[in-house]
Amino acid sequence: RIWPRGTKAARWKAVDTSGSGGSGAGGPNLGTQAGHRFCHVAVSHGDAIYVFGGYDGSARLNDFIRYDFDVDDLTCDVPPSTLVSDLRGFLCSDDDDEGTFEDLADVTFLVEDIPVKAHKILLMRCPYFRAMFLGPMRESSQSSPIVMAEIRRPVFLMLLEYLYTDDIDIPLDSAMELFVAADRYDVPRLRALCERRMLGSMTVENVATVFHAADLHSAESLRNKALQFILNHFETVSKTRAFEEMARGNVELVFEILRSR
Repeated sequence: RIWPRGTKAARWKAVDTSGSGGSGAGGPNLGTQAGHRFCHVAVSHGDAIYVFGGYDGSARLNDFIRYDFDVDDLTCDVPPSTLVSDLRGFLCSDDDDEGTFEDLADVTFLVEDIPVKAHKILLMRCPYFRAMFLGPMRESSQSSPIVMAEIRRPVFLMLLEYLYTDDIDIPLDSAMELFVAADRYDVPRLRALCERRMLGSMTVENVATVFHAADLHSAESLRNKALQFILNHFETVSKTRAFEEMARGNVELVFEILRSR
């Protein structure tokens, strides 16, 4: 399609380009196709290229050309992945009335005297459980529940959720417990996620608690960052209840803070 600009009306109009031939001096003629040119402006938009003006070697052109393209529709809508939600559905929860996924479970843990069923194949990504199922730590009886001591059931369920899905929303009030569990069961990425959650929510009110817990569990990176936070805000932090509790629990930490100032 070619639109020559009228000299009097100063408006564009479409012309017939079904004929053959080139553009004459001053621009394309009716019944002709757009000819060769250079020094023009062109832009691609949608399914067309738009060309304006230019020079054909003998005259400046004052037309506006649109080249339409027939684009084959070779795409299709792809639904979003449901992998994470599907794997999360395999978690054996208390409200699993049908018991479908419990029937597929092949290992039972006993956490706070409550059975928790799980699937070995999904727990194998954790070195601790992989050694439990395959290595020297293999349980002698496959039918007896495996007792998981020193971990609360809600924290254990969060650990399982992460191992199943690699995705978890970490509550701040459980971040430290989950951090300890991730360290104990050798899940470094979950440990890092918990550390980031605590660092992102660290305040003058809770930093002493974080520092004390990080010291107890040898979390060096978290410990160092909490210590620096305390040093930066010592006058305020030292007056908090958490700081007093830390001092009662381990006075050596207070001495370390004072020496570091």
